[in-house]
Amino acid sequence: MVSGAHPWTLVTFLQYVLSSDISFSSKTTAAAEPQMDYDALYRRRDAAARRIQAAWRAHRGRKAFLKIRNAAQRIQTMAKGWYVRKKVAEQRGRQEMEQRFHTVMDKHREKIRILEAEKRALLALPGAELEEWERRRFLAAVRVQAAWRGLVARRKMAKSPERARREQAALKIQAAFKRILHSKRASGALASAVAAAGNPLTTATAAAAAQRQSYLMRQSGASVLLGSPRLQGSPESARGGGGLSPQQQAAAGVTGLAAAAAAEGAVGRGSSVMGPRRYKELKAQVDGKLAAHVALAKARGAAKRPDPGIADARLAELLRDYHTSAPARLADAHTRQRNLVVVDTLCVQLEQMRPLKELPPDVAPQDFPRPPRGTERAERAAQAHALSLTDARVGKWWTHLRSLNTQAVQESLLAEDEERWEAMDARWRRMWQELEEQENRRPDTVDQYKPRTGVGAAAVAAARQAAAMLSKEEEYARRSAAAALAVPEAPLPGTDGGRTSGRAALAEAARQEAMAAAAARRSQAAGAGGGGGPAGPMAGQL
Repeated sequence: MVSGAHPWTLVTFLQYVLSSDISFSSKTTAAAEPQMDYDALYRRRDAAARRIQAAWRAHRGRKAFLKIRNAAQRIQTMAKGWYVRKKVAEQRGRQEMEQRFHTVMDKHREKIRILEAEKRALLALPGAELEEWERRRFLAAVRVQAAWRGLVARRKMAKSPERARREQAALKIQAAFKRILHSKRASGALASAVAAAGNPLTTATAAAAAQRQSYLMRQSGASVLLGSPRLQGSPESARGGGGLSPQQQAAAGVTGLAAAAAAEGAVGRGSSVMGPRRYKELKAQVDGKLAAHVALAKARGAAKRPDPGIADARLAELLRDYHTSAPARLADAHTRQRNLVVVDTLCVQLEQMRPLKELPPDVAPQDFPRPPRGTERAERAAQAHALSLTDARVGKWWTHLRSLNTQAVQESLLAEDEERWEAMDARWRRMWQELEEQENRRPDTVDQYKPRTGVGAAAVAAARQAAAMLSKEEEYARRSAAAALAVPEAPLPGTDGGRTSGRAALAEAARQEAMAAAAARRSQAAGAGGGGGPAGPMAGQL
């Protein structure tokens, strides 16, 4: 924009162009009219274009900036919300963990308190009462277990197929035997009734009475065995009738006792039906067996009952032991009471421990020496340290609680050590076997010298000694050569007029001496028979 002129904008520039009367006529007309300043117009147009572009770019930049700022604000909002939610969740988790920990610790303390109270109550009880209570408890447990095992065995026996099979077999055998017995008794009663009287009515009455008597016999036998009352119309029934129905009695023309009694007596005399006498005999047998069983049970009970003399002797022995152990029991009770007092005192002292924040400022760690590792005092110190950190919530206090249960950790470490040592042992065993195999494959020096020295203990000893001396001579030769190399150079008299240095001369002399000694030793070892140690000029040189 030109200084002092009207500020140009796109709208004003367009209005100016449209309102101006610009014509491109001939030269004469242009000469007559005033000349326009196109340079100034171009400058104003450029300035207006720059202004428009600047405004547009500023608008676009502001829009992009606002878009980026809004996006950043939204991202920051979401990130801050996520971070706050995460922190809240972590804090809530820590609070829940602390609550669970406090709950578990409270339960543990309550359990320990109850156990300690029970322990004190048991220690306060007399020994005799405690033993009696243990004995009654043991007997009650035995009784309950016996009842339960009996019930289980009975249930298993009731459900077993073998029991059902045996019951079915017994029922079949009893049914067949009863059918045979019934047929025999019925046929005998019928034959006796036919042969008894000539009246058809009497014959029919006798047959019916015999059949009824057979049925009553079976019922009476069952009543004797099972202890159930007899049926009406039995041989000892007070109503009489001999087992005849009212229709049979009316057809026979009798009113109560005469004909039926005669028929019953005839049937009883002429058949094998059980009568009153037989019933009494069976009853007497059953009563005798019951009396014998009761007497046998009483005899067994008396046999199981201990001898009063033995019981009195045992009681006297127990009383003597009780009175003898009275001082020891009193001493134990005194010791127990003293230990309880000491424990209570220690508990009070531990509850009144001085907190760490009340320690003087000049306290140093050296004032509290650590106990040796692996001792009970060290374990108690570690436990106290972990509990104090837990109460104070200092740092990662929950990690120190792991030291409260060191037994499982020690067992796992011992198991790991055992596995490690077993692996190392197996590896060393394999290496040792490999070395043994290598040594077995390697030729022995004695085996090399055996063909030369012959067979025998002396020859073997000489060969070994020669081998040892040979190794010593070689070592001596190496050391002599090293010592000769370490001597400073100096001409020796009588050595090529001084042309050879002293170091080289010494080295050469040592080498020749070592070679000569080795050759002499080899020859001596080869020619040695069974003698002792080597001797000769080489020994003098050494």
